[in-house]
Amino acid sequence: MKLALLLVLLSVSPVNAMSAAELLKADKGFASGYIFGAIEYQIAVACDDDVSVRRQEIRKCLVDGKFMSQQLYGTVISFIKIHPEQTSAVGAIVHAVDEICPRSGR
Repeated sequence: MKLALLLVLLSVSPVNAMSAAELLKADKGFASGYIFGAIEYQIAVACDDDVSVRRQEIRKCLVDGKFMSQQLYGTVISFIKIHPEQTSAVGAIVHAVDEICPRSGR
Protein backbone atom coordinates (compact mmCIF):
# COMPACT_ATOMS: atom_id res chain seq x y z
CA MET A 1 0.00 0.00 0.00
CA LYS A 2 2.77 2.42 0.93
CA LEU A 3 4.64 1.63 -2.27
CA ALA A 4 1.46 2.38 -4.22
CA LEU A 5 1.21 5.75 -2.47
CA LEU A 6 4.84 6.45 -3.32
CA LEU A 7 4.16 5.61 -6.97
CA VAL A 8 1.19 7.98 -7.00
CA LEU A 9 3.29 10.74 -5.46
CA LEU A 10 6.04 10.22 -8.01
CA SER A 11 3.63 9.93 -10.92
CA VAL A 12 2.80 13.63 -10.67
CA SER A 13 6.48 14.49 -10.99
CA PRO A 14 7.84 15.73 -14.35
CA VAL A 15 10.43 12.93 -14.20
CA ASN A 16 7.58 10.51 -14.99
CA ALA A 17 7.57 11.56 -18.65
CA MET A 18 9.67 8.62 -19.85
CA SER A 19 8.22 5.17 -20.42
CA ALA A 20 10.01 1.98 -19.42
CA ALA A 21 10.36 1.05 -23.11
CA GLU A 22 12.00 4.41 -23.84
CA LEU A 23 14.39 3.89 -20.94
CA LEU A 24 15.42 0.52 -22.39
CA LYS A 25 16.18 2.17 -25.74
CA ALA A 26 17.93 5.23 -24.30
CA ASP A 27 21.66 5.81 -24.39
CA LYS A 28 23.24 4.11 -21.37
CA GLY A 29 24.68 7.37 -20.02
CA PHE A 30 21.36 9.18 -20.31
CA ALA A 31 19.44 6.25 -18.83
CA SER A 32 21.86 6.03 -15.89
CA GLY A 33 21.39 9.75 -15.21
CA TYR A 34 17.62 9.42 -15.47
CA ILE A 35 17.62 6.52 -13.02
CA PHE A 36 19.86 8.40 -10.60
CA GLY A 37 17.66 11.49 -10.86
CA ALA A 38 14.48 9.54 -10.17
CA ILE A 39 16.05 7.83 -7.17
CA GLU A 40 17.51 11.09 -5.91
CA TYR A 41 14.11 12.73 -6.11
CA GLN A 42 12.52 9.79 -4.30
CA ILE A 43 14.94 9.77 -1.38
CA ALA A 44 16.18 13.35 -1.15
CA VAL A 45 12.97 15.36 -1.10
CA ALA A 46 11.90 15.61 2.52
CA CYS A 47 8.26 14.71 2.92
CA ASP A 48 6.13 14.08 5.95
CA ASP A 49 3.92 11.40 4.47
CA ASP A 50 3.05 7.73 4.84
CA VAL A 51 6.20 6.59 3.04
CA SER A 52 8.80 8.82 4.71
CA VAL A 53 10.14 5.92 6.81
CA ARG A 54 10.53 3.81 3.67
CA ARG A 55 12.36 6.67 1.95
CA GLN A 56 14.83 6.72 4.84
CA GLU A 57 15.31 2.95 4.59
CA ILE A 58 16.02 3.24 0.88
CA ARG A 59 18.44 6.13 1.41
CA LYS A 60 20.33 4.11 4.04
CA CYS A 61 20.35 1.00 1.86
CA LEU A 62 21.74 2.83 -1.17
CA VAL A 63 24.34 4.80 0.79
CA ASP A 64 25.46 1.89 2.99
CA GLY A 65 25.46 -0.48 0.05
CA LYS A 66 27.60 1.96 -1.93
CA PHE A 67 25.62 1.12 -5.06
CA MET A 68 27.29 2.50 -8.14
CA SER A 69 25.33 3.87 -11.07
CA GLN A 70 26.22 0.80 -13.17
CA GLN A 71 24.64 -1.51 -10.58
CA LEU A 72 21.50 0.58 -10.38
CA TYR A 73 21.32 0.79 -14.18
CA GLY A 74 21.67 -2.99 -14.48
CA THR A 75 19.10 -3.63 -11.76
CA VAL A 76 16.50 -1.33 -13.32
CA ILE A 77 17.06 -2.59 -16.88
CA SER A 78 16.80 -6.20 -15.69
CA PHE A 79 13.61 -5.37 -13.78
CA ILE A 80 12.03 -3.84 -16.90
CA LYS A 81 12.98 -6.87 -19.02
CA ILE A 82 11.56 -9.28 -16.43
CA HIS A 83 8.42 -7.16 -15.92
CA PRO A 84 7.38 -5.89 -19.37
CA GLU A 85 3.97 -4.97 -17.93
CA GLN A 86 5.69 -2.08 -16.13
CA THR A 87 5.10 0.83 -18.50
CA SER A 88 6.40 3.73 -16.43
CA ALA A 89 10.16 4.24 -16.17
CA VAL A 90 9.76 5.80 -12.72
CA GLY A 91 7.51 2.94 -11.62
CA ALA A 92 10.12 0.42 -12.76
CA ILE A 93 12.85 2.34 -10.95
CA VAL A 94 10.83 2.51 -7.72
CA HIS A 95 9.98 -1.21 -7.86
CA ALA A 96 13.55 -2.24 -8.68
CA VAL A 97 14.96 -0.19 -5.80
CA ASP A 98 12.25 -1.58 -3.51
CA GLU A 99 13.45 -5.10 -4.39
CA ILE A 100 17.14 -4.44 -3.70
CA CYS A 101 16.60 -2.48 -0.48
CA PRO A 102 15.01 -4.65 2.19
CA ARG A 103 12.42 -3.23 4.51
CA SER A 104 13.14 -3.07 8.23
CA GLY A 105 12.39 -6.36 9.87
CA ARG A 106 12.63 -8.29 6.61
